[in-house]
Amino acid sequence: MADVEKPAPDVAKPRLQTPSQGNKQGKSSTTPKRIPLHEIYALPAPIRTFPLPSFYPNNPLSLFHVLWAWASQVLSPPPAEPAVIHRGHWSPETRSVHVRDAKSIRALWEQGFFGKGHYSRSEPNWLKREQSRQGQGEKKVSELVTVERREERKMMKWDRARKEQEAIQRTLLLEAWVAPVGPKELLALPNSLQDLHLSSSSKLGNGHASQENFGPVLPHTPIQSMRNETLCTSIPVPASGECTVNGDQSGKAGTVPFPPLNGEHTKSATASPDSAVSTLKRRKSVRFSPNVESTTFQSLDPPSPHVGSLTNGKMPNGEITNGSLPSPQSLDIVPTQVSSTSTAAESSASSPELVDREHLQLSPEEAFYLVYALGALSVIDPTTGKALTTPELFRLFCQLSYFPPGTAALRPDDPFLIQYAVYHHFRSLGWVPRSGIKFGVDWLLYIGGPVFSHAEFTVTVLPAYTHPYWKSQGHQPPKRSWHWLHSINRVQSHALKTMMLVYVDIPPPTETSDPSTLLQGYKIREFYMKRWLSNRSR
Repeated sequence: MADVEKPAPDVAKPRLQTPSQGNKQGKSSTTPKRIPLHEIYALPAPIRTFPLPSFYPNNPLSLFHVLWAWASQVLSPPPAEPAVIHRGHWSPETRSVHVRDAKSIRALWEQGFFGKGHYSRSEPNWLKREQSRQGQGEKKVSELVTVERREERKMMKWDRARKEQEAIQRTLLLEAWVAPVGPKELLALPNSLQDLHLSSSSKLGNGHASQENFGPVLPHTPIQSMRNETLCTSIPVPASGECTVNGDQSGKAGTVPFPPLNGEHTKSATASPDSAVSTLKRRKSVRFSPNVESTTFQSLDPPSPHVGSLTNGKMPNGEITNGSLPSPQSLDIVPTQVSSTSTAAESSASSPELVDREHLQLSPEEAFYLVYALGALSVIDPTTGKALTTPELFRLFCQLSYFPPGTAALRPDDPFLIQYAVYHHFRSLGWVPRSGIKFGVDWLLYIGGPVFSHAEFTVTVLPAYTHPYWKSQGHQPPKRSWHWLHSINRVQSHALKTMMLVYVDIPPPTETSDPSTLLQGYKIREFYMKRWLSNRSR
């Protein structure tokens, strides 16, 4: 065996220092310990369960564990669940249930991901965002990070468009140059280096811009190499006398005359290669008016990252521009970074204490699931101020599922009944269904919740009239075209989600209005679809 090399006895091994040891040495950590997400969102619903331990036939001791747990729950039963009943207020304007208590908002979100903040995209974190913006709370909020990423992507796209336009202009300039082949073009060529220099200087004096004024430098071409050799060659200038260029007289002897550009006086330079190069590199100075009345954009111009965001002829302050660009004083350019430390500190010192003004919005399906299935919510009627019973809430949601709301008898193919049957079905299977209107579907299915991963499946609910009663009545399901199916499937495949068609078998009409009796007659069938690609499915 090969000998294992051992460390020297006098060399001490490095030891990892734990936080407790660091505190003992006087190095206290200022950053608090972050709570893991699986501990914050440990409960899948706003109720607690007390299951018995598992029994293993090959392990006799597990039987005593089960008996001990059962006896302890019989002798000292746990508190009835749900231990806390949250209060919600029915809003007829938004057709949703509003939860306004801060503790109830956090409990319903952390225990099942119910509802959404009406000032937020999903999680009700408006107060955290305002505190972060004013420098009072955490610096990293999920929605602020999303805004920063969108701004970075916008700047990246703008820079990519600018480079593409520069490449197009470079190609056009290369293709525009044609070698002189005709008699007139050949006669127009200069006869000597002095004539070439005078012709180039006259064009520059008459307002013709050089190649450098048009943008990027072109690669070396024969005409460019000839120009460079001309500039580097010493140009003989008569020592005495005056020479004219386009009718303008030169100044002192030994200088190359250049007429003034845009009313500015140019300094005379000696006829040397450096002076000629520096003189040809001069650019035209353009002065713009502070008040721009109108602007004309070319089709080949790259988009602006800031002005392009002003759509519909409106400015951020609400003024109407009528197709003209605003003045620099009225337009506040938003920087890439959302907030800085200095401005946040100043605003936090001057602003009053923040009050959380956000409430939680519950959809009718979510609210009825919390009331009917879990019993963890009571909905208050705004007119009477009393809690609505389960049958009253059920009739209210069924009536509002139509537009305009109807007061007719309950139908088995009621839209609320069909949607709630699907919602209750997936909730009972452990999924977290959320609204899928963003992707053109009815529901999104999350495995653990929106904070853990993206939705894996999308659900489109379709009623199915398969019962013989509906066939005898000649009732047909709503027709869906293939164009609709392919468009929805294309969107889901582009978003890396699997499309699921859920057919709900509608039972025949009955006279009962009990939700438990009605929901027992519905059957749900699931079919998932994937986009078929010929190059991948050969």
